[in-house]
Amino acid sequence: MSSKVNYNEISQVYNVRYSVSPLEGVSSFLKNLVETNSPQTILEVGCGTAHWLKDLSNYKCQLFGGDYSIGMLKQSGTNPFKNIHLFNTDANLLPLKQNSFDLIICINAIHHFTDKEKFIIDSSKLLKSNGIISIIGLDPRDTNVEWSLYKYFDRTYQIDLDRFPSFDDISTWMDINGCHRIEKKLVHTVDNLIRGRDVLKDHFLDKRGASQLALLSDEEYQNGISKIKSEIEKTEAEGKEFEFIVKLNFYSITGFKK
Repeated sequence: MSSKVNYNEISQVYNVRYSVSPLEGVSSFLKNLVETNSPQTILEVGCGTAHWLKDLSNYKCQLFGGDYSIGMLKQSGTNPFKNIHLFNTDANLLPLKQNSFDLIICINAIHHFTDKEKFIIDSSKLLKSNGIISIIGLDPRDTNVEWSLYKYFDRTYQIDLDRFPSFDDISTWMDINGCHRIEKKLVHTVDNLIRGRDVLKDHFLDKRGASQLALLSDEEYQNGISKIKSEIEKTEAEGKEFEFIVKLNFYSITGFKK
């Protein structure tokens, strides 16, 4: 059991998630943000395999991505992209000049940072005047979220409560660090119902497929799998079909530097 996900171990299978769940709404939001504001320099912190930077690579701007995992960066395949520049860094120790970026984005990553508030403080200093910061992700406190993973794997919900900052906290940190016009927006909803034994083949039920599971011990993980298998057998014996619910809402919190 680890307190931090080892993405060097996960990196080789990480990109599978984008074929299983492309998060089209996130892509549309990012492209609209760029098309509306025409940033010339974009920084993504926690860029992983540079999936989202590659999604923006056709725009006339310079794209920079920092990630703590060298393994993830090696999986980026960004050599053909002349406007993408990647570097290894800790999100709380960004080796960058102040007033350097028009847009800073962080997608499904802030919960991994040691000090979330410090990241917002540092990011506000890196932004140019009228620059934009946009944090995209989940909040397990969202009452409209329903994820069977929390039901079957002990501790996963508490793990997420401990890791994920609330949307209100992110907005407050932006406000007290010089941002205005702060807006929360629903950008994508995953609404899946996985039936029967198909759930056992789901990528996000692989211990490497979801960070919540990666943080469990092997014993905790296997206990969760056993619970699912037992529930499947029970529902089959009753002539019913097992259902695994995945309803997750991805929001953006976006602010403009004064």
